[in-house]
Amino acid sequence: MITRCHGIDRHKKYSTISVLNRQGEEVEFKQKCYDLKEYIENLGPEDAVVMESSTGSKIIRGFLFC
Repeated sequence: MITRCHGIDRHKKYSTISVLNRQGEEVEFKQKCYDLKEYIENLGPEDAVVMESSTGSKIIRGFLFC
């Protein structure tokens, strides 16, 4: 069951991430995440990822679906 939703906004050098629980409350906020690949690798089956549709999301898609 998904218990957390990670909203990712990708920038050139870092990502901003907001994590929401099932009630829609923000439980964590990362203003600057420099190693997005490592962040994603540490997610589990209870985590969902949401991101904007942009050029950067195509690169990140490889992290999620490899």
